[in-house]
Amino acid sequence: MFVVALRRAARAAAVMGLVALALSSVAVPGHADEQRVKRFGVALYAMPTNMSLHDLNDQVDFLNQFTAAQNLAPIKRLHWSAQFGLEGRYTLSPHWTIAAGFGRIRSESKLDLLPQVGQHILVSARVITVPQNLGLDYYLGPKTSGDFTLRPFVGGGMIRLVETKAKVGGEATLADTTFGSFSRPFGEGFGYYAEAGIHMMFPSKYSVVLNAMYRNAKTKRVFEENTHQLLFNPDGTPYELDVSGFGLRIALEIGLFGKPVK
Repeated sequence: MFVVALRRAARAAAVMGLVALALSSVAVPGHADEQRVKRFGVALYAMPTNMSLHDLNDQVDFLNQFTAAQNLAPIKRLHWSAQFGLEGRYTLSPHWTIAAGFGRIRSESKLDLLPQVGQHILVSARVITVPQNLGLDYYLGPKTSGDFTLRPFVGGGMIRLVETKAKVGGEATLADTTFGSFSRPFGEGFGYYAEAGIHMMFPSKYSVVLNAMYRNAKTKRVFEENTHQLLFNPDGTPYELDVSGFGLRIALEIGLFGKPVK
């Protein structure tokens, strides 16, 4: 799962990096004071990330115990994925930028078998969440060389998890008979994030942002989609969909409007 997610994010990051390089090579030369990004821009990003998902992975372990008794291979626990999204960035002052956006994380592990004609066995675990973020970044002093400016920054803010859903279970079709069961936990939650990185500015409306991000976000009230009942673990503690994790993000920012802050 980690390799697949990393490959997808790497492809997206490589494409954005090549696009940024191509755009910067054909941009009109400018001076250092022309390389500041416009007040408002939109950033498209890709970020490989890990996730905690303790309670969901406990369900995966229990499911694997059942499938092992049927001589079936286990499915992998869900730990890695890639987040893709969009973020609006507005420069308030030479040092402060407000950021707001959303992304999507999807991770799945499954065993899909066709033992014989007319037979089908499916065992799967999946999680999907849409993190929305709102925060502030503090930009340190610029470092300029020729037509290139680099600005380190640190920041953080709030996260809201929208439409966080999971699905775990299995089903089988044997001799025209279908049986099985899936658990479908869902919920919403809140959290926070912290980030640090560099903003690479070129003499054009395109720039590149590279940063590391820590995300602490989980749904603390999780319901079963079929019955809308609040879910609890076997030990009586509330069931949680914890998508907290650490990610490395690359973003291509496009400056749209507003005079650069001086």
